Amino acid sequence: MHAAALLELQQTLQREMPICTPMGIRPVSWDGRELAMEMPLAPNRNHQYSAFAGSLNALCTIVGWGTVFLLLHHEGRDGNIVIRRSQIRYLRPVRDEMIVARGLPLEATGEEFFYELLRSKGHSKIDVATEIADAAGPLASFQGSYVVQKK
Repeated sequence: MHAAALLELQQTLQREMPICTPMGIRPVSWDGRELAMEMPLAPNRNHQYSAFAGSLNALCTIVGWGTVFLLLHHEGRDGNIVIRRSQIRYLRPVRDEMIVARGLPLEATGEEFFYELLRSKGHSKIDVATEIADAAGPLASFQGSYVVQKK
């Protein structure tokens, strides 16, 4: 089931957010609550041969967007997903050849509220945290607030 959901997410990103294709962004895992996506360094590097900050921000934003997409998919629903605010902290240069951003565990109360509001009103909101890390710890930390509106 998760493989089909990831494939649908990948196809949606290619169709709805075409910038994902040249950036090489693709989903790699989803366990029902946490999404991981990756992108290669080569097309996303800066002049210092580390990842371009804008590419890292885009990757983290899309992990959050994808998380909301998959939560909706789980409910058999759709909607317009938009980000209403975000914050990112760049802690250390990212130089991995394949950059992986992982959604952090959703707060249970936040997820319950998301579904409750979605079921009762047809629209909802949720905060999603994302992190890019290596063995030494976080490289970038992102917090995004997403809204789902009726289509």
